[in-house]
Amino acid sequence: MSECTEHGDQLAPYVDGELEAATAEAFALHLADCAICRAALHDALQLAALEARAQRGAPARQAAPRPSRDRVRRWNQRSKLAAAGAVIALAAAAVVVVGLRGGGGVALAPVAPAVLATAETRSIEGRVSYAAADRYRRYSVVRAAGPAAPSDAISLDTLARLEQRGDLHGVAAGYLLLGDPARATAYLERAPASADVAADRGFVLLATGHPAEALIALDGVLERVPRHPQALWNRALALRDLGLVRLAAAAFETAAAAAGDPGWADEARARAKALADEAAARSGRLDRLVAAGPRLATVPDGVPAELAREVPGTTRLYFYDAVRAAATADAVRALAPLARTLDAVAGDHVLAAYVDRTARADFTRRGPLATRYAALVAGAQLDDAATRGLLAQLRAAGQADILLGALIWTGPGRNVAPALLAEYRRLADAAADPWFAMLATEQEARAAIDRGQPEAVELPVRAALQTCRTLKLEFRCIRLALVLGESYLAVLRLVDARRVLGDGAAMVERSGEWFLEQAFLSQRADLEMLADDVSASTLPLARAYLGELELRDPRCTTQIWSREQLAILMINREQLGRARELVAEVLALEASCPAATASPRGVFVKAQVATDAQVAAVRAQIARARAAATRPGVEAFLDQVEGRLLIDRDRRTGAALLERAIAAGRDLPRSDVDGHKARSYAYTLLALDAGRAAEWPRVWQLLGDETGLTVERCGLGLAIEGRRSVVVARGATGAIAGAYDDARQGPELDGSHLVPVMILRQLDGCAEIDVIARPPSEGLPGLLPGELAWSYRARKAPVSDPGHAAAPPGTSRLVIANTQPPAEIGVPRLLPWTSRTSPDVLLEGAAATPSRALAALADAGFVEIHAHGTVNPAVSDAAFLMLSPEPDGRYALTAADLRKQPLRGKPVVVLAACHAGATASYRHERWGLPAAFVEAGARAVIASPEVIEDADAGGLFDDVRARIERGASVAVALRDARTEWLHAHPQAGWVRSLMVFR
Repeated sequence: MSECTEHGDQLAPYVDGELEAATAEAFALHLADCAICRAALHDALQLAALEARAQRGAPARQAAPRPSRDRVRRWNQRSKLAAAGAVIALAAAAVVVVGLRGGGGVALAPVAPAVLATAETRSIEGRVSYAAADRYRRYSVVRAAGPAAPSDAISLDTLARLEQRGDLHGVAAGYLLLGDPARATAYLERAPASADVAADRGFVLLATGHPAEALIALDGVLERVPRHPQALWNRALALRDLGLVRLAAAAFETAAAAAGDPGWADEARARAKALADEAAARSGRLDRLVAAGPRLATVPDGVPAELAREVPGTTRLYFYDAVRAAATADAVRALAPLARTLDAVAGDHVLAAYVDRTARADFTRRGPLATRYAALVAGAQLDDAATRGLLAQLRAAGQADILLGALIWTGPGRNVAPALLAEYRRLADAAADPWFAMLATEQEARAAIDRGQPEAVELPVRAALQTCRTLKLEFRCIRLALVLGESYLAVLRLVDARRVLGDGAAMVERSGEWFLEQAFLSQRADLEMLADDVSASTLPLARAYLGELELRDPRCTTQIWSREQLAILMINREQLGRARELVAEVLALEASCPAATASPRGVFVKAQVATDAQVAAVRAQIARARAAATRPGVEAFLDQVEGRLLIDRDRRTGAALLERAIAAGRDLPRSDVDGHKARSYAYTLLALDAGRAAEWPRVWQLLGDETGLTVERCGLGLAIEGRRSVVVARGATGAIAGAYDDARQGPELDGSHLVPVMILRQLDGCAEIDVIARPPSEGLPGLLPGELAWSYRARKAPVSDPGHAAAPPGTSRLVIANTQPPAEIGVPRLLPWTSRTSPDVLLEGAAATPSRALAALADAGFVEIHAHGTVNPAVSDAAFLMLSPEPDGRYALTAADLRKQPLRGKPVVVLAACHAGATASYRHERWGLPAAFVEAGARAVIASPEVIEDADAGGLFDDVRARIERGASVAVALRDARTEWLHAHPQAGWVRSLMVFR
């Protein structure tokens, strides 16, 4: 209280902007810690705001005299005697001194009060973290097309004064209220860093239609300030916009508790209730359908027409089963009204015709089979012999429609047995109903994924998707989108997966198929898990999808799966303590969950953080998972898991399991993702184990074996997992030295800190150095000093294409330049490409499209690509090149595109594009433009993960090419050209980031 007395006389001059800068800053610091003085400040400024409104002619509820200093002192004294919360409640219409950070930061400068939130209602849903813009007003917008008009009238004069006083956050807040997020962003980027500024950056992302990015930004704020009221509010909106209605409802309840104002709290609770009611209504429709659907064969009017129209897809599933299970013609005819209702939704007469056709069948033959089918649907269990008998009877009786259903119900996991897929396809194509052709495609796609061939899914499923959209079979479209998204995830095509799963989630929300939403939640969580491998920033999204899934499906199996996923994310972040807590929760849940099964992913998580006391239980689960495995790739993966678990405890047994995983993975196609991961992870674990034992020749052998490369001298090898790393060097004499670190310090994956000085010395006398770096360390800039000639060595070109491997290097020079990316992207035109010599082939301007570039690349011997390069997760998982657009608008040349194009001319490729050397650092896979070019057949690739200065690029790369043509190796040519260039252009720092990949 004494401190408040000391500062009490400073309140009025602070409000009037009359304190000296040092005194004002000290008072602002005091305000940050003193609730009583803050309450008095709010009370004083409320009258100031009312006075300003009255002067503009706005209606005021009370007189607004100028607050004199004596009056301020009386308010301050009253505040000392009243509860601080009561005084703060009076400030619902108040503004704060410009520059005081609402999050408790330091004042920027003593400034007079400003009034930003002036209208009685607001036109933006979100909350602005700048206090002068956050006065509670009821949300109200005009129900008309187009963006909502701002309700606040903020003069440019006011904004100019704020900018003049250095209050850039205040200017940004003004533009947010005016509905101008672009200008707001410009000022937020310049404003001093604070939690409030960061929260408003998240709000801009939300307001511009990027709820996923907004969630990531806002969760970052809440990690620092857990009860930040505006971040909590806007986070709830982001969750709602992502379709996570139950999680959003819970988030609004949290926001209400931290709102700090009755108006905001009441609205938050109202929004929470509305979202909870929406979720209950949507799930309730499915609950009613699930209760009535299985009884349709005997209670044909059990599903009202209104409910069938609301959820037509799931209703149609029950309808088919009801027709198949109907034992009499009359029972079939009773389903005709439901058939007509569903036909009206699809816009055809397929189901009515099916009912009519089936009702004319011979029920002396069909009736008993229909009864057996009804028992099957009701849960009757058939052994293999009984299943074969039923299917044989259905074939003999010619009951193709019942056979179609029975093949699903008797198959593994409610999928057609692989051996019967061809029969299912024949029956589906013969049926007078496109529903079954779509279902056959889905079944074939799932079988391809199960046998480790996800790349075979794309073409047939995309074609089926186009067909089902024209036929208005939205349920089947949704199911196809799920299986296509799963296939993209399996081959790490995360951008394609994000697009397909996003489209599918929008379809399922429109369709009312609440249960299918849960499948998309789990796949989108998987997507963010994989994306987190690359960006380490998608934890909020993965956590949100998992949280929503648990709220919708609280079964113990869902809780187990969710915690296993979160544990992986914690391991990725090296938060091993939290990962162990999650694994302990999983083990406890499994002990009381009869439906729990051991999954490869689950045991993989446990193996990484299991305590000695948990080893036996985890090994038992691995054994159960191995017994249930149906593919060699899964078996290899489980060998790797058990080897991981044991390598630090029983080295001999662990190493044998890891070597077995490598041997099995070597014989599997690369499309078998589990086998590929098993082999990759096992090599890393064995290399680290050998490094810990100081067995440097073994480390070197392992790294060479994996890539298929033999480097007898002048090489560097590197393997990393978490904070463990091993580095080996083979010098000019062939001698090998190494260093192992099990508690690596410094920034994660900073290339300049990974190679110890003693290892560098081992490379003295080497004219050129080959670097074999296991993912995720390949492609790190600065791994070796720029005065050395060195290059990253990837695995050899695929041996599956003998013609590709045997083709001689080409001699023609291809230049792709002067590209014209779509104008709406807003990238500036590069300077016109120039060179001292003309290329053999020049692809430029509008002709430089991705498809023409791929065709031209096929036989080139030397390639230069002068284009904009960028990293954008919405377009590609790693860097991509921005070329001229195709007729369909596609303009990006990505790593995925290049992997499909054999480069028969074995070119040297110069990527004179910004960020073209940036890689996606998956822990088991090399991925990026350089790796894609090398795998497609390039002899070498020169690229940089940094920005390339356009004006300088042409001359430098001309020099590199000339040196290569004179016989220098690519690494030596780049080293010498870089040295000479830096001598002449000491400010051209970008040149140091250029690297060679081969």
